[in-house]
Amino acid sequence: MQEETGISYVRAPDEPSGWIEATIQFVNADDEDIGSFVVDCIELGAVGSRETTLATELEVEEDEACESCGTPLHIQAYFPDSVGIQEIVDLLERRTRALKGTSRSPDARARILRCRRIEQEEWATRWKGGFPPEKVSACFWVIPPWQTPSLPEDAVPMILEPGQAFGTGKHQTTRHCLEFLEEIAQQQGGLPRSFLDIGCGSGILSIAARRLGAARVVGLDIDPDALTVAHRNLGLNRLSGEILIVNGSMACCRAGFDLIAANLDAKTLQRHREPLWKSLTQGGLAILSGMLAEEAPGVLASFKEAGFHLMAEKADHEEGWASVLLKKP
Repeated sequence: MQEETGISYVRAPDEPSGWIEATIQFVNADDEDIGSFVVDCIELGAVGSRETTLATELEVEEDEACESCGTPLHIQAYFPDSVGIQEIVDLLERRTRALKGTSRSPDARARILRCRRIEQEEWATRWKGGFPPEKVSACFWVIPPWQTPSLPEDAVPMILEPGQAFGTGKHQTTRHCLEFLEEIAQQQGGLPRSFLDIGCGSGILSIAARRLGAARVVGLDIDPDALTVAHRNLGLNRLSGEILIVNGSMACCRAGFDLIAANLDAKTLQRHREPLWKSLTQGGLAILSGMLAEEAPGVLASFKEAGFHLMAEKADHEEGWASVLLKKP
């Protein structure tokens, strides 16, 4: 399952006595660079991260990168104080030194701005501030459970608890899927009866499909952490008895589905081509997302070879992601 990059990440830790906040400045780094950095932090024990382009939030005295060098992006990663500042600094120094050799951008670089201890109350304020209510498509808004915002009358809220699972609506691949779901529902007066969410992550697409009228919704994932988060989000949206979350692969599917969404990487999409065809009813629709724009032609050619017809495409040229809507004739 694809990791969501460049955004806040939080999982519930055991209660520590305090926290260590590490601030890293990136310049000319792409989402893959940021995502790899966050994953490394998580493996060391980080329980949260947030990003900001506003240097004024950081209250650091170091010189900032000039505009001619590129727009700086700051990532703040949060570790329990039991990890130890020196261990954290050692990791960050290795990652910042390695960035030039691993980044797709030759001008990418990073530096440590600060590593400091903070109190429990300050940690809670900071990470919750990284998840404001956000409009993620034409009608859907993602709302963290501690917020009760005033929304437009036509807004469809989805309450999502930030967790160790892909899918808070911030990543462009997730938004492509939501947009396709909305467009299908608008054209057909609601979604088809049955919907399968492959690699459901946080459950965001399953929740959206149920909100748009799908009667039978199944979310599928092999990641136990994702399943835990998805079940919690179903409860927050009062959908626990209306959506089935399954731990397993597509081999678990026995019945056909009228609509399938697969937000995966390009190689995994192609590996699922035949099972996806078998799981889709005649005339059914498939949303494929999670591939880079340069990978899309190869994925599309593979699915066309299997018999799928292309119905629509979406591409985000700035971030480099692509998604397609296919039909099984």
